Amino acid sequence: MTHTAVITGAGQGMGRAIALKLATLDIHPILIGRTSSKLESVAHEIELLGAQATVLPADLTDAAQVEQVYQQITDMGRPVDMLINCAGESFIKPISETDLEAWAHVLAINLTAPYQVTRALLPLLRQSPNASIVNLVSKVATKGYGAGVTAYTAAKTGLLGFTRALAAELAREEIRVVALTPGPVDTPMRRAATPDFDPKLIIKEQTIADLVAYIVTLPRGTTMGEVLVGSMHYD
Repeated sequence: MTHTAVITGAGQGMGRAIALKLATLDIHPILIGRTSSKLESVAHEIELLGAQATVLPADLTDAAQVEQVYQQITDMGRPVDMLINCAGESFIKPISETDLEAWAHVLAINLTAPYQVTRALLPLLRQSPNASIVNLVSKVATKGYGAGVTAYTAAKTGLLGFTRALAAELAREEIRVVALTPGPVDTPMRRAATPDFDPKLIIKEQTIADLVAYIVTLPRGTTMGEVLVGSMHYD
């Protein structure tokens, strides 16, 4: 049976690149994101590669919609072999301009959503002979940067801690849990947030996709520590 990968934030950016890469490895991508048209576009790209994808639009900050995603995947009658938590949202403002509503939203999409999806899909991952969970974190989680990213840094640092603890919790079951912590990546979200960023400091989406593909195809019982990837020109 073809392996199955659930990819959140699959409508663009790193999620899209990861979905396309995994499809070339005979892995069936389940594409999850808020915008149906973007997901359908990625599914069409996958069809052009001679593969198929499943599209499941959902707002992953909504617990009821996460539960619906779980039910839809369960009804497919197959385990989940890989969960790639890629959905996220940038927010660049100083703390003086970060009200409680903005703070809560940034934590909801970047931290609470991966928790909710992981918890919901864990029973299906446990059915896989070689399950992987890969969380796309960020380099900001490893160091404080003074560019107005306090809320985003708090969320991604929380996600890094969640990943570390989950890796320890699931190690006995040989479920691989890895944090991928890239620097700035050439995605629509990054371009919108920092349009004047020096191109030589930016990582290609394909690099991230290739790393994810390597991680999720490791043999059962084999894992990696958190993976930091970035430009040699950016600390």
